[in-house]
Amino acid sequence: MSQGGKIKKRWVALGVLLALILIGFLVASNWAAIGTSLANPMRRLIGADNVAELEKKLFEIQDTISNWSYQVGLSEPETPWEAPQPASQSISAAPGNELAPTPTRIPTTSTPLPAMDQAEQPADSNPAATETPQPSPTPLPTAAIWMLPDLKPFGELPGEGVWQPYIYNPQGEVVGLRTFLQPDPERPYALVAVAALDLNKTRLHYVLGLKEPAKPGGPHGWGLIPDADRQPGKLLAAFNGGFIYEHGGYGAMADGLETLAAKHGLATIVIFKDGKVRIGKWGEDITWSRDYESWRQNGLIIIDDGEINPEVYSETYEWGANIDGSVITIRSSLGLDQDNRILYYFAGPSLSMPALTDGMAAAGVHNGMLLDINPTHAHFTAMRISGENLVAESLYPEIMDLWVDRYLQPWDQDFFYLTPKE
Repeated sequence: MSQGGKIKKRWVALGVLLALILIGFLVASNWAAIGTSLANPMRRLIGADNVAELEKKLFEIQDTISNWSYQVGLSEPETPWEAPQPASQSISAAPGNELAPTPTRIPTTSTPLPAMDQAEQPADSNPAATETPQPSPTPLPTAAIWMLPDLKPFGELPGEGVWQPYIYNPQGEVVGLRTFLQPDPERPYALVAVAALDLNKTRLHYVLGLKEPAKPGGPHGWGLIPDADRQPGKLLAAFNGGFIYEHGGYGAMADGLETLAAKHGLATIVIFKDGKVRIGKWGEDITWSRDYESWRQNGLIIIDDGEINPEVYSETYEWGANIDGSVITIRSSLGLDQDNRILYYFAGPSLSMPALTDGMAAAGVHNGMLLDINPTHAHFTAMRISGENLVAESLYPEIMDLWVDRYLQPWDQDFFYLTPKE
């Protein structure tokens, strides 16, 4: 190689090093937007595996900083939203949702009227007369409010494990609840937000992204919620899908378009044409059927028929790229209860796979799978109504503060959304 070529190569190496240092600073500072913008160019420059290794080191640095900040008292655990009111108080609608009237608690038993004082008796009343017994008033029905039993808290933050009404259908019925948990005793600041969605009254949909998941040059989706569903009173919520193609090549299909073939034995969520939802292992619990509307895979199953997969505690299995279960980062996941009637979404910062899975198990997940991880990718929004428009509201504002309205426009990566069941 000529002297000029060697000098050029050194400059390129220096540029890569400076870029790595810059990305490290940005990730350690949790400047997710720019860090994400630089990730794809860096993959092309130094390769996906090298970027994944870099991310792993940077997540370790970020976790060290968070831990140190907590230990010295510079930060403390904070609830992701306002703590719920005591159960004795009225349940109020989620803020900003015009379709969510405040439910009125109607008593189920009648209250006897107080006896009138002698002086208050009507002048023509006859004290000696025998009163005819009157039938007791028929109790009015209690207002129907969907609620789940509170979860046993891991920590001591007010409101942990207490369910709040969160998402309402056009009739004002509660169809989604939320709470949070502190599943990692070593990291009390690591909170996982939980959304519980009533599949008896809602329908789940899946959208392939404009670019992911798909092979280079292969078929890809439109990345957009159909106009008929992207309407006030119709769109209730939306949340992220799984990994991009190069982080596993996991299968995906929506509305008959298969962008990546399914792989045997992997965790798969299936949406049937009639609206049923199932999570299981492809080729075992779930086999190919014409009845499927959509499906998505994303690594090994986390909870299988109520049992936690031992790989959750392994430091060798990679849960996306080179990220094993011990790496501390933002993670998200999905689960179903034993009756397949409640869909749970989980997401939170500073989570290992064991901590995330412990939170899922505590919530009652019977079958569960991992979704996307890392800043900007784990994202859940409830759709509120402002006038004639939809407004996206983050489930966990502290970690879901970028491109909050991403699912109201074409989006590069796949995602799910929720509508009322007709």
